[in-house]
Amino acid sequence: MSLSLGNSIAVSTNFIKSNPAVPVYKGEENANNLYAVIYHIEIGYNQGASLNTKQYIIIDYKEFNLSDDEKNELIDLAKEYCKSKNISEGEDLQIALLDNEEAENFLEKVFNNMKVIRGLITKRN
Repeated sequence: MSLSLGNSIAVSTNFIKSNPAVPVYKGEENANNLYAVIYHIEIGYNQGASLNTKQYIIIDYKEFNLSDDEKNELIDLAKEYCKSKNISEGEDLQIALLDNEEAENFLEKVFNNMKVIRGLITKRN
């Protein structure tokens, strides 16, 4: 097999990285007690001459309806996750629950963008 590099294709981001999902359990750590999953997506972009990284923490929870206290507890847990990963709070960090339409749309756009990039590369050949 002979591999070669093609020409660069301009995209709006430098990289998209999906970190391993982190399960959240209510009680013991077993599948029956799965309460939520934290998804962590990083998107690198240029701002002027520097490379910045946007951090998106998306919380997908199992229960259909959560009280405000339960939602706040999940947000606090996501902030704890960020601290453990040395991700500072600021404009480059967004934490959202998946019931948030904006978060759902964001995830859909990320995965659609990946498909578009793959499609552009496939069409060039």
